[in-house]
Amino acid sequence: MEKSNVPINWVKIKVVEISEIIRGVSYSKNDATSIKSESNCLILRGGNIQDGNVVIDDDCVYVDSGLVKSSQFLRKNDIVIVGSTGSKALIGKAAICNEDRNDIAFGAFLMLLRPNKLITGRYFDYFFLSDFYRQEIRQLAGGININNIRKEHIENLVFPLPPLAEQQRIVAKLDSLFARIEKLKASMERIPQLLKDFRQAVLTQAVTGKLTEEWREGRELEEWESSSIGKLFDVKTGATPNRSTTGYYSNGTIPWLKSGQVKNELIFEAEEYITEIAVKETNAKIFPIDTLLVAMYGEGKTRGQVGWMKLEAATNQAVAALVNEAMPLITRSYVFFYCLSQYNEIRAKAEGGNQPNLNLSKIKNWEIQIPSIDEQKEIVRRVESLFAKADSLEAQYQNLKGNLEQLPQALLAKAFRGELVEQLPTDGDARDLLAEIQELKGETAAKGRSRTSTAVRKKSTIKNMDIESIIKEHFKDEKFSFDDLKRVTKGDYETIQKKVFELLKRKKGWGLVQEFDDGRKQMMLKSRNYETKKG
Repeated sequence: MEKSNVPINWVKIKVVEISEIIRGVSYSKNDATSIKSESNCLILRGGNIQDGNVVIDDDCVYVDSGLVKSSQFLRKNDIVIVGSTGSKALIGKAAICNEDRNDIAFGAFLMLLRPNKLITGRYFDYFFLSDFYRQEIRQLAGGININNIRKEHIENLVFPLPPLAEQQRIVAKLDSLFARIEKLKASMERIPQLLKDFRQAVLTQAVTGKLTEEWREGRELEEWESSSIGKLFDVKTGATPNRSTTGYYSNGTIPWLKSGQVKNELIFEAEEYITEIAVKETNAKIFPIDTLLVAMYGEGKTRGQVGWMKLEAATNQAVAALVNEAMPLITRSYVFFYCLSQYNEIRAKAEGGNQPNLNLSKIKNWEIQIPSIDEQKEIVRRVESLFAKADSLEAQYQNLKGNLEQLPQALLAKAFRGELVEQLPTDGDARDLLAEIQELKGETAAKGRSRTSTAVRKKSTIKNMDIESIIKEHFKDEKFSFDDLKRVTKGDYETIQKKVFELLKRKKGWGLVQEFDDGRKQMMLKSRNYETKKG
């Protein structure tokens, strides 16, 4: 945590002073299953910790609930931390548990922090979403081979503790502000699609004459002419030089464009370069500046997209190059906008099986309506003006989105510096709260020692309990599973298991045998009197 002072009635402490660290469930591969049942529970792993939340996906692991201690089930305000993993991106990530879950525990590679009941659990939780915590983790995981966080790393984290009343005000303020941020984010989610729809509407109106409908009134203009791409341009394609041929790519100086770079925008540079030898020895061609490109095939949305080359470059065979160096710039701009407007229409002309493609013939036959040169100028001017406004709105959106993404951390930083809410004289001092917590921990430890002594006596009783009577009373001669027995027995898992194994090994008198139950698809237990059978 940064070195700045906290308010005078706050106190900086170690996390271990206000919380308990609980170890995860240890289990073997044989204990794990991907099938949920009434007798097992979900075990969280590193992949379930995402963006501060516990996320349950389809790749789940379940173990018998008998392997899980009651303290290992999730409770409200628990913090689950990735303590050991092969991924440095995951190490130290924390998630908040928002409710008690008696059907979810956590594995041994995770750590669980349970806040003391005398502090506000939600305040404790917010700390582990803050950059204060994340910076500490980044420092711990900074080494090349560091892939685990030790218990003492978490225990020794510095925690800013305010008085209880201020904790509650901070949480109320953060909850309110975070809710407003999420609401604003939700309201902004539609903006990119609205801008996309706006640009498409502008293009559609431009190439159908609606954008300049009023402008044409009172002007003597030529009628729009029907033409095709093949009549306006020399339509060509390129090639992909053999990558295994020495001298085609190494130290290349000629820009070489692929269909993936055709993205409905101007193209100023290439991702790859080829050599002059490659151009001479293959079908690759160098096209002039201002050549328009159409992607004929490619993955996803690539097919049908257009580009405008602002450099001399070669292309691969997946791209159609529209060449006409004599075409006026204004007409080229109009054609570019026309092609943009027809994206869905030209894609629909593709043919093929799993990956439909366009070809040069379809590109050449692509019909286009051409207005007079004066109307082309007005169309291009209006489209560029409206697009500039859309670009400005998009820039504002991106700026606001970026600010909103940073705002939660800024609020958390203020909260843990004591700057988010006002300190009140009636709040008292956090040192008094800390003393109360320490007193409670002392009392709990004393009770724990007493319970341990009692538990030893109870365990001894359980070991000697009459499981035979329990089975005869509850199940008689009926088949039952180990889980059925565990539900009616108050003993611990290991003790019951040991007694069952003893009864299975018994070959005289009353004992147990195992039988597979086809209906329940599992191994069942059943009582058996060996002496009776022999008699």
